[in-house]
Amino acid sequence: MNIGKSLQNGLEKTLVPVASKLGQNKMLQALSGGMILTLPLTLGASVFMIVGNFPVPAFTNWLNTIGIAEQFNAISGGTLSILALFISFTVAYRYTNLLGGKPEIGGLFSLASFLIVMPQSILINKKAVAGFSNVYLGSQGIFVAILISLLVAWLYVKLSGVKQLTLKLPDSVPPMIADSFSSLFVGLIIFFIDFVIRLIFSYTQWNNVFDFVNKIIATPLLNVGGSVPAFILVYMLASLFFFFGLHPAPIQSIMQTFTTTMMMTAIVNNQAHQAIKYLPNLVVFDFVNNDATGSTLSLLIAILFFSKTKRYRSFSKVALVPNLFGINEPVVFGLPIMFNAILVIPFVFSTFISAGVAYLAVKIGFIATLNAKVAMSVPWILPKFITSYFVYGWQGVVLRIFVMALLVFLYLPFFEILDKKELQLEKEVA
Repeated sequence: MNIGKSLQNGLEKTLVPVASKLGQNKMLQALSGGMILTLPLTLGASVFMIVGNFPVPAFTNWLNTIGIAEQFNAISGGTLSILALFISFTVAYRYTNLLGGKPEIGGLFSLASFLIVMPQSILINKKAVAGFSNVYLGSQGIFVAILISLLVAWLYVKLSGVKQLTLKLPDSVPPMIADSFSSLFVGLIIFFIDFVIRLIFSYTQWNNVFDFVNKIIATPLLNVGGSVPAFILVYMLASLFFFFGLHPAPIQSIMQTFTTTMMMTAIVNNQAHQAIKYLPNLVVFDFVNNDATGSTLSLLIAILFFSKTKRYRSFSKVALVPNLFGINEPVVFGLPIMFNAILVIPFVFSTFISAGVAYLAVKIGFIATLNAKVAMSVPWILPKFITSYFVYGWQGVVLRIFVMALLVFLYLPFFEILDKKELQLEKEVA
């Protein structure tokens, strides 16, 4: 048995069970599904975000002069700026559904709980005015929204299974009305718990659960889980999972929680004309995959220019266009990369190189800022060479091309091994 086959078998025995368990975890499924449910909001606003934040100062100054910029910003204000509000519903909706409950009821209980435990007054000129703060509805509320959505959804499903807490109405009552009343007592219990949480934190130095979570839990978690090494390690692991045919979405969804919070903070930094607090982290996150998972566009370019076989050249021409738009499955399953011991090393370590170069680009000042609103709102299917221009300016495009070229030479020696074997087969057939 050769070394490559031994390595593949060892990794398969170790990682496949772990990956399978992660993929079956209902909390991770709910997190991933809940985040995906918010995509219509962010993608729907993407066109307006790109126009309103177009990286041409003369154009954006003109928008401000004629008063249109404010209207463009209102779209992000109703979507990105209150993203935690939507997450409190969508994650609970998904989790309740996975647990076998009524997802719309679980989502509504979570949304209500999120608003109940939130401070309901804002200081304006040292006077308390009734209202919810965008700070808690946005960046500083995402961790709380996730915690509440998972806890409330679980509690709702568990309590709904207790017959004594389910209100039964006569059969003559329409089902829609009966369903609404059946969870009345469950709702009372959930709201009482919300009341107790508010009461307890009102006597602490934090005053509310949001400040407690952000100062005691979220910030340390961001510093560790959202650190540059963590991004690189997790996405290398995600590529390894994909190598075994297991989609990396479950493990990637964990990191999306961190990046969403960082990106919301970056939006605030942009609006205040401040330096981006998490700039290295966000740039590294963007470049952990220079295009699709494993930066396979570089592999296709290597094949297109250096392959000597008909099979691989034909394949690269077919797979190139989908890959430009982030559709990677044809390469992973069609080349294939999956269970291909020769390509596993560049497929996994492309993340390390791509992210490492991006980190150095920030440290030397080549990438000095990013447009967070655009970064959050552009559709994932848009080629990264295009989004890089809108997010970083021309520097982002140059960095993207440089990394792509670098990874071409990472993939090339490994691909040449495959190409040589295929060339021998083609000669034998001929």
